[in-house]
Amino acid sequence: MNLFFYGVLREGVGDWPFLEGLGIGAPATVEGALFAIRDPRGWYPALVLTQARYATAVHGTLHEASGVDIAAIDAFEGPDYARKAVAVDGWDGFGETQAQAYLWTGDLPEDAEPIPHGDFVRWLEETGHPAFAG
Repeated sequence: MNLFFYGVLREGVGDWPFLEGLGIGAPATVEGALFAIRDPRGWYPALVLTQARYATAVHGTLHEASGVDIAAIDAFEGPDYARKAVAVDGWDGFGETQAQAYLWTGDLPEDAEPIPHGDFVRWLEETGHPAFAG
């Protein structure tokens, strides 16, 4: 199974023990809309595939994930996300492939900030906001 991470689970953003055994990531993109959500413990992103107004290439990493505990990642993501198959592009230079990604399922908070360039890590650097720390 392949997993596409676009936020706080990307390499270099946080130290998450439940990702032990995850394969090395490769840059990839998914078409969608990306928003930043404020939390008292830091910011985290929400990927929505149906927000045409904000649609862009959402940047992340694609990982081979057969060595991780998927149930632990599902639990970390919580009830506002659902793991779904998405078309991922760019990771191997041969076009789209399928991967699982955690998509936002509920209504976005009123103060959710769109990330027009689609890169949560870059947005954190630009704004100086801290990433969600669990």
